[in-house]
Amino acid sequence: MRLLNLERRLLEATLAGFAPEGAATGLSPLPGEIDWGATFHGMADASNGQARLGMRAAIWLAGLAPVWLERRPRTLLSLSAEERVALLERLLSHRSFAVRELTLLLKLQAAFALLGSATARARSGYDRDRPAPVEHPDSRQRLTLVDSSARGGRS
Repeated sequence: MRLLNLERRLLEATLAGFAPEGAATGLSPLPGEIDWGATFHGMADASNGQARLGMRAAIWLAGLAPVWLERRPRTLLSLSAEERVALLERLLSHRSFAVRELTLLLKLQAAFALLGSATARARSGYDRDRPAPVEHPDSRQRLTLVDSSARGGRS
């Protein structure tokens, strides 16, 4: 999905608002470390038209939230990092289910972008060594294959 320049800027500002750049501790990214747009485009490319429409609506909802939520003639781009965080928190707890869900969709994209960065994951300890799950031999089952063409089904 191709975004307008303004949409791309709103998207990056919004997703970065969920994880403000900081001291590079945990999942707090370093400046320029996370490619927010690549994650968005990966999700959009794997989505159907309705989902892409929702993703675009979420960008505009968050980007114009200062106008409709606070009655300030500004966009999210003109807010400081602290103001963006506070605004996104308000959107996540908004009384409207649609507002909460579209904001959560953006938050999920931010989380995927952060976890897509090997350096941010390494700092957070997310990939720490864990014992591999043990599969119990009794948990295996033999599955019977059914030939759907014998019953007139599609193959």
